[in-house]
Amino acid sequence: MKKAIYYIVLTLSILGIPIFIFGIINTMVSLKYETENSTDCISLVTGQDLCLTVNVLKGLVLLCLSSVILLLAFKKRILKSNN
Repeated sequence: MKKAIYYIVLTLSILGIPIFIFGIINTMVSLKYETENSTDCISLVTGQDLCLTVNVLKGLVLLCLSSVILLLAFKKRILKSNN
């Protein structure tokens, strides 16, 4: 893997974590104000399944976090294998 690509993927993964966490918070606010009951998941405004959105964003946070950990743990192997 080229050094530039490694650092681009690492940077995007690091930046993705707070962005997706903000998306989770934003969707949780929508769950509170756009549904009638606390157990409902479908928005009355948009008709979107907000619980699915929260679950997808949680998965993306975990994906970004695991990719950051793996990229940092295997940095030498990844960058050395291209030389």
